[in-house]
Amino acid sequence: MILCGASAVQVGTCHWTEGPTCFDRICKELEEIMSKKGYNSIDEFKNKLKEWSKEGVSLSREARMMKKKADADGATATVQGVAKGGPLGVGAENQMMTALLMVVIAVLLADKMNLISI
Repeated sequence: MILCGASAVQVGTCHWTEGPTCFDRICKELEEIMSKKGYNSIDEFKNKLKEWSKEGVSLSREARMMKKKADADGATATVQGVAKGGPLGVGAENQMMTALLMVVIAVLLADKMNLISI
């Protein structure tokens, strides 16, 4: 959804089924994806969804094959940002993102329960 330009992503169902621990998991998974892709901030990939193309498929397939070969050879890839503690770098930023997601979910739940009107 972020690749398509979304500024907020709904995770209410996830919170309902997993509880508040889902925020830490979601933040960690997002950081891992960003690190693997070499992004330091969401703005670097927000609204950057590329159109499907044969060339893009070929490049993606080639990259996957190279990764499989490297893994099979026992090579380890160095991911940018890992040595610095991940793309966000500081625990306070993780806490801030978690708090922001909690606020968004609280507002969405309050709206759904007709406690507020957005």
